[in-house]
Amino acid sequence: MNRKYIYVIAGILVAGFVAGTVMLNDPNTEMGSPDTMQDDMSDTTGTDTMQDDMSDTTGTDTMTLSGTVNVGVMLPATGDLASHGQDNNLAVQLAAEDFNDYLAQNDADWRINLVIEDTQTDPVLALEKIQSLNSKGINLILGTQSSAELRNVKPYADSNGIMLLSPSSTSPKLAIDDNIFRLVPDDTKQGVVIAELLQHHGIKVAIPIYRADVWGDGLYESSRDNFEALGGTMDEGIRYSPEVTVFSTEAALLEDSVKRYMEEEGYDITEIAVLMISFSEAVHLLNSVTSYENLQNVQWFGSDASSNDDAITADPLASKFVSDVNFVSAQFSASGNDHYKRVQSYLIDTIGSAPNNYAYSAYDSLWVLGKTIEHTGTTDTDTIKAALPSVSKQHTGALGNIIFNDYGDLETADYELWSVVDGSWQVIGKYHASTGQLEFF
Repeated sequence: MNRKYIYVIAGILVAGFVAGTVMLNDPNTEMGSPDTMQDDMSDTTGTDTMQDDMSDTTGTDTMTLSGTVNVGVMLPATGDLASHGQDNNLAVQLAAEDFNDYLAQNDADWRINLVIEDTQTDPVLALEKIQSLNSKGINLILGTQSSAELRNVKPYADSNGIMLLSPSSTSPKLAIDDNIFRLVPDDTKQGVVIAELLQHHGIKVAIPIYRADVWGDGLYESSRDNFEALGGTMDEGIRYSPEVTVFSTEAALLEDSVKRYMEEEGYDITEIAVLMISFSEAVHLLNSVTSYENLQNVQWFGSDASSNDDAITADPLASKFVSDVNFVSAQFSASGNDHYKRVQSYLIDTIGSAPNNYAYSAYDSLWVLGKTIEHTGTTDTDTIKAALPSVSKQHTGALGNIIFNDYGDLETADYELWSVVDGSWQVIGKYHASTGQLEFF
């Protein structure tokens, strides 16, 4: 079923920052996480009981909150990642409802309120949005969607004491010690998966076409390094501006590259592949390459941003092309547990199809942040940053166990392999991080 593009931007937008929104009570009172949940949510909302002794995460006793805690959300409802952004916005809103139900069940005196901003997948606009949230006194933000947006807002966040939790930024270039947590593995991991995929399919030469931004550059470099370590050849490829919407020139260059490797280098067409590292502009690219015979006969591979992207399957020409060329892409895998199933079921009911896997990261990001606020009794950025990794280790969410590395990124994950079959996205296999093996279903 095609996705219904409904961009639900719920959450009550504050007209102005409410003085006294977060009030700290007796500092000697410990909150401690409750042992029980609402009966109808006990297996579905990721609220596993926390360990009683967690004082090592903050160095201070837990305090009691009251009132409303405003949390910013900076995700795209429009732009190049609108399809994924829609999923993630809905997942965050579901998480806020579930977390507030959890607080109510346990007689907490505070609630989370989302203040949602549409970044339009635009790094410049994302900076304006974070400035707007900061003007409202909001220093805890879920987002951004893309690495390019995140890199553009990072200096402002650092200088203004703002912490961000991104559900989907994967660029290795942002794997640094800062106030940013990313509930995904960085693309040094995805580069390994892409290289293994290429080798598994007998590819000896890969020709990449990729976005000229911090995400595209990082994933290209990781894929190149890993594929060449396996003995393959990664062409320098075609690096295009994210603003490009007409790909006639790029399509002709791809065709010329395939011909060159066949006619001058002696490779068989079955040994050559195109690696597409794109957002939803991939639809325009795919429409542009359908008239080239060689591009219809090489195999195509993609990345996390293309996986389960309904913008591709909603376009008849693009959908048929990726099906004909046996397009395969990778996206990190969530747990499949009861928390995962709750998010999946809710989004299927709401949008009519299974969400991208970053929706599970978005859902968990709110829970991890909320649990850390609950434990520390504050919204102070430094305190939250210090406590969050320890709190997350003791929380099981839709991703499963949430363990961050030294740079605040998800330490490891398996990857699902996606293809379009009969006009719909389907998982056709999996990469197991623990063994480094591909499995096809």
